[in-house]
Amino acid sequence: MKKDFDFDDIGKHTPYRTPEGFFEDVQQQVMERAGIKRQRRFRLRLVISSVMTAAILAGFFFIPFLRQSEQPVSDRLAIEKNHETADPVDKWINELSDEELEELVNFSENDLFLN
Repeated sequence: MKKDFDFDDIGKHTPYRTPEGFFEDVQQQVMERAGIKRQRRFRLRLVISSVMTAAILAGFFFIPFLRQSEQPVSDRLAIEKNHETADPVDKWINELSDEELEELVNFSENDLFLN
């Protein structure tokens, strides 16, 4: 193998041949193909964004109406009073004696977190 290879002997010409106007035709074909894909992507994005906007607007308009169709608050309170569902803490307080209640009040008055 020859170690003293001189690149200057090769010259600056390329050994490959291309037809006349090859690069101009390739550029035109690439631009045509890219333009078609851009239009498809733009249409797809437009359709997707329109569907998303319509879904969001439908959610804003129809969800509050669904919530209003539930029982009114006053009816729910009346039903709860009829069932007499007392809180366990209320039952515990009702069972305390007067002395125990006074101790609880004194304790709560001196509590830093409650006052």
